[in-house]
Amino acid sequence: MHDSIGAGEGPWLEFAPGERVAGFTIEGKIASGSFGIVYEATRDGKPFALKLVPMGERGDREVDALRRARLPNVVGFRGYCLWPEENPRFLVLELELVKGEPLDVWARNENPSALELVRQVVSPLARTLAAVHAEGVVHRDVKEANIVMRESDGQPVLVDFGAAAYEGAPRLTMRLPPGTREYRSPEAWQFAREWEGEWYPSGPRDDLWALGVTLYFLLTRELPFGDRNDARMMHAILHENPAVPHVLNPRVPPALGELCLRMLEKQPEARYADATALEQALEEVLARADDAWHVSLFPGGKREKRQVPRPSTAARSRSMRRPWAAGLALAALVLLHDSPEPTPREESTPSQPTSEANSCQELAPSRMTGEVVHGAELPESFTPAPVASATSREEDPVLKSKTVRSLAVSFCVTTSACVSSPQQRPPPPPEACPAGSADTLTPFGIEEGDYGPVFIESFRPPVDLYLAEGDVTAIVDRGWKGLPEGTPMYGKVLFGNGRVYGRFTRIRLPGGEIAPVCLEVTSSSGTGIAMKPERMGRKVRVINNLHVMSVRRFE
Repeated sequence: MHDSIGAGEGPWLEFAPGERVAGFTIEGKIASGSFGIVYEATRDGKPFALKLVPMGERGDREVDALRRARLPNVVGFRGYCLWPEENPRFLVLELELVKGEPLDVWARNENPSALELVRQVVSPLARTLAAVHAEGVVHRDVKEANIVMRESDGQPVLVDFGAAAYEGAPRLTMRLPPGTREYRSPEAWQFAREWEGEWYPSGPRDDLWALGVTLYFLLTRELPFGDRNDARMMHAILHENPAVPHVLNPRVPPALGELCLRMLEKQPEARYADATALEQALEEVLARADDAWHVSLFPGGKREKRQVPRPSTAARSRSMRRPWAAGLALAALVLLHDSPEPTPREESTPSQPTSEANSCQELAPSRMTGEVVHGAELPESFTPAPVASATSREEDPVLKSKTVRSLAVSFCVTTSACVSSPQQRPPPPPEACPAGSADTLTPFGIEEGDYGPVFIESFRPPVDLYLAEGDVTAIVDRGWKGLPEGTPMYGKVLFGNGRVYGRFTRIRLPGGEIAPVCLEVTSSSGTGIAMKPERMGRKVRVINNLHVMSVRRFE
């Protein structure tokens, strides 16, 4: 096993099962490409997808896009860490593992009717894109391979934000952004032909065009304008109308075929104005659906329906304690697309089942944020990552060595051999939660293991601030599930082992009542947040952009 980069090894490493990366145990490789590699991994027995992204603006942008798109039908972002620990070169993104099949594989296996396809896939995708676009994010690589049909509830999940952009994001490529050739809009290709050194202004209309190409493929099993092996593909996208879907496949209801063709009109103004307008149009054609909509789109039957077991109440409770645990990720989720070269279009392969059948039953928490901890500028907010337990410290050689160093520091502090400082002190000891704290936040939809964004009173993020040990007040930032923005919580700050620990035991509820809570400051590197080198007397410098986690005991 190793947890560092060896001399002379390339930018992408091949890890064997059982090796460790950033405290995770590698279970196997999911996928690799020219710009990235993803592994299935576990920590504390829980499965993850780890996406290795080179440190830099591209990784920062993907993190920030995921942070903005915190939606039920978007792959969940659980946080990340820098790796290797010494001289880090990568961001290791901790992602929800979506257990299910890529959309094209699902469609071939399920052979849905037009009614099922619209209700179960296309309408939810339109609704998801409307929400993503409302957050200022454009996916820029919508296609079947980047849509996973979640096994637990049959819903489509949009994955792989490696090509995504958002309002104000740095421009990293000239001419055209990353993406897949067959799904590029006519205006994108026209821009490329007439390129004069400017950046292409990609926007929601590009995602909607790509969704139109995807729908056409699902209805006909053919791409509307051919593929990149056809020298006329770009000309066809710019100038030719595709074959009518219900002519290629008579099982396609004409109204749905006409809706699809409108999504592929050459002029943007002739298409649907936005994803919300598309969703409304889908509802209108569904309202007029006749018996033809209930027939499978292609000859051949459906596969036998499988019953998805529901987890017990205890199992759901355990999964909420570690919101970063989910099911198996897919190869389509992980390729890095942010390159001048567009990504190839390849048919997806079915995913392999995991050994934990019930581990992905719960939806990802809806309020998660991102973190970029390197560079001069800091983004809006940090994302917490899993906190290492006492057991994992014993099993992880890196954490174990840190524990040894902490014991040495403790000896130093308790003797006259050296001078005590926040960097040298051991972490604060564990502490019990106040009585009644377990039930305070349940009415607001907050359970044990959930995270929420806060900042220290009187200092709006993302500015740094100097903190001293003692009493402190934090404010809920942007709302946290049912808790409104501006809710105050009260606790204390403690120093130790080069970190700042925050433990909050009281909160002022919206009605004015003061109630007990058990909330602990948590970051991507574990409990607490790292101090910065600068000090001001007894105060240490930290980023005022924090997350607290609901816990049952302060560790």
